Amino acid sequence: MTLIGPALIGSMLLAVLSTVADYVWFLEIPRHQVLSGTIHGSVLFAALGGYLGWRKGRAVAGVMGGLVSGMLAALSFYALAPIGNYPMMLVSWVLLWIMLAALQTHLDGRLDLPMAIGRGLATATAAGLGFAVVLFQLYRGWPPAEFSVFRHFVAWSMAYLPGLYVLLKK
Repeated sequence: MTLIGPALIGSMLLAVLSTVADYVWFLEIPRHQVLSGTIHGSVLFAALGGYLGWRKGRAVAGVMGGLVSGMLAALSFYALAPIGNYPMMLVSWVLLWIMLAALQTHLDGRLDLPMAIGRGLATATAAGLGFAVVLFQLYRGWPPAEFSVFRHFVAWSMAYLPGLYVLLKK
């Protein structure tokens, strides 16, 4: 149970950023363009990487690892989307969490690729279940008539919590 606190803090950090991003999308900036999607992924996961690194006394390494993970995952989606449209997001999702798990093993002291792949797959699954909350609660009928900051924050907090709990386990 000692991981629930750090996982909750991380999920709330990501929930704030995701809520802000949703509000920006709500204001109708162009969706799913390479630049805006890559910036979104890079900023969001640079923040998560910074948090992961800060916990280990290696914030800069965390920020850089998170930034690269978010950027590569976003770019992988835009590279794969012409092949299979939006379902290619699943491939990018798994890739993202494997890269974040690799970052976590690196921050733990030794990059362990087999462990990162296993932890990444488990994290992608847990985070995917959490993300289903967001899809169900927030994105049915997008855009909403009005934007509820509280609803978005709670849904995103719930979405990230299971994945971060798995990611932070050693």
